[in-house]
Amino acid sequence: MEIILTPFAWLLKAFYSFCGSYGLALVFFALVVKVVLFPLSLKGKRSMIQMNILQGQMQKLQKQYGKDRQRYNLEVQKLYQKEKINPMGGCLWSFIPLLILMILYPIIREPIHYMMGINDANSLNAIAQAVDWSTQAVNMGWIKEATDTFTNSAYNQLYLASIINENNLAAVQQAVTAAGGVGANVFSINFSLFGLVDLSQIPQLQFWTIAGVFGLILLHVISAVPGVVFTPIYMKTNVINKQSAQANNSTAKTMLILSPLIHLWIGFTMPAALC
Repeated sequence: MEIILTPFAWLLKAFYSFCGSYGLALVFFALVVKVVLFPLSLKGKRSMIQMNILQGQMQKLQKQYGKDRQRYNLEVQKLYQKEKINPMGGCLWSFIPLLILMILYPIIREPIHYMMGINDANSLNAIAQAVDWSTQAVNMGWIKEATDTFTNSAYNQLYLASIINENNLAAVQQAVTAAGGVGANVFSINFSLFGLVDLSQIPQLQFWTIAGVFGLILLHVISAVPGVVFTPIYMKTNVINKQSAQANNSTAKTMLILSPLIHLWIGFTMPAALC
């Protein structure tokens, strides 16, 4: 995993060094990732279209050998071999980009590790003590009860990085150096996006708080909108014949509703940076 993550981590850090905004760096980072994954997505799309083209022939086989399942399966396999199609190709090539995206999430969840090169327990605990983690985590509402010892799980490292600022940076660097780490690698990350959203925060349902919470909610709503717009377009590109049109009609309606709802549900359970 580290072999895959390291180049992407360098890329995110380079974007941040260039623009000085973690939010903009994530935007550029996401664009590059999508470009890298595009060939895999395209291959999956082609496989799905090829399968749709064969729907008519498979229905004929179904009518001809429907009562003889063994013969039907044999004829279907012959059809796949003749057309040189892997029936699992569409799912497989579509799944790989999702798998890679899931692998990339730790880069965002653990900025101290992947952007500052610090991941040993002693250094992380030293940072936590230098910024008064036990008090800050409770006051910010991240954790109901926080101990002095830092636990590197879930989004704790992202929260910890957001506490490091220009006022305590020197103390944090000294603490990391004393713990055996490289204190000079520690820096303060600007998690603000246009001064409206703190990307280290999880949105709360408090719409009356314009600065902060409202921005967090708006960010997730905006990111869910493309799902509503592009789902019908995506489904229509799968339509090759009448059979595939009928099959995709009900699926499109379901995805049009579920896709943005799932996106919003997941988005409201994690920090905005992952959005």
